[in-house]
Amino acid sequence: MIRSSRLQSNLVPPHPLAAKLFLSLLLLVPLSIIPAISLAAEANDVYLHESRRDMLREAQERLFNDDFKGAHNRADELVGMDPEDPLGYLFRAAILLGEMTRAEENLYNDDFHSLIDTVRELAQNRLEVTSASVGVWMYLCLGHASAYESLWESRFGSFVSAVKLGFKARSAYEKGLELDSSLYDLYGGLGMYHYWKSAKAGILRWLGIFKNDRQRGLDELYLTIDSSQISAETARNALIWIWLDKKQYDSVAAISTDMYSRYPDGTLFLWPIATACYEQKDYTGAIEAYRTLDERLSLSPGNYYNLVECHYNLYRCYDRIDQKNSARQVARRLLDYYDDIPENTKRRQRSKLAFLKRAADR
Repeated sequence: MIRSSRLQSNLVPPHPLAAKLFLSLLLLVPLSIIPAISLAAEANDVYLHESRRDMLREAQERLFNDDFKGAHNRADELVGMDPEDPLGYLFRAAILLGEMTRAEENLYNDDFHSLIDTVRELAQNRLEVTSASVGVWMYLCLGHASAYESLWESRFGSFVSAVKLGFKARSAYEKGLELDSSLYDLYGGLGMYHYWKSAKAGILRWLGIFKNDRQRGLDELYLTIDSSQISAETARNALIWIWLDKKQYDSVAAISTDMYSRYPDGTLFLWPIATACYEQKDYTGAIEAYRTLDERLSLSPGNYYNLVECHYNLYRCYDRIDQKNSARQVARRLLDYYDDIPENTKRRQRSKLAFLKRAADR
């Protein structure tokens, strides 16, 4: 088990959140607490009734626990409830993106983009004939479709396309808020857009072409956590990667440890726990997280990218605490599977593989 006593304190900023996209993915302090929230929830129930909401929550839980088959089953049930509704297809796309991200491999290119096209077509069709209370959900689907595709492009495609799709996602979220500003799920997408476009704008922000909206993005994510219907967990997940970007490792550790305690069968939150421990010089805690990752990744190594990453970092941890024999044993694990590593992974992990091979010979 991952130790959490020290890591669960010192959350920055203090806030009642239990925070990765997304898809984090594809990842807010409420502006006000108003009675209209309950009325908005009642109106939105016309579209997202309790049985559908429960199915989405269960699918999300399975996704965070790396139970991709179970998540797909829930998404299939959602599609079966209404084959003309885009939400089930959107979640199918989210699951495929999650699998590809976890595997560090473009496994389902055609299926993923086909689902995104289906989401756009069905959402646009419904926008033409539906009420505002349902239309706002269609804009959420359109925004998420572009956001997921942007994440795919940033991982496997074109940076320029990723930026264009980010703008497209923002536009859909803003149109949704024009219909109904009380659907706080929309703020989750906007929060990620506002933070990351500001954090990565570089010279464009310095020249004044892009505003610094990082705090605005954080506020929108906190609002999503507090008041959204189905997006709180993805907003919490998004915060993990923001705190990593800000090098606020106490916050990374607190949020990641909390999420891992609720989704203990997945690997998603072990990576930031390990990173936070390492950066805080808690090498024993980092070793614990990386050893758990090692156990799980070894059962299904895929293209071996993540297993190499894990062993490289585990070696560094042992080396930091001067456990040379344990470090050497980790490096020598590479020799057991090196010939099975695909050439593409060998190219991408060239420097770390060379490092481990040298360390194994010492």
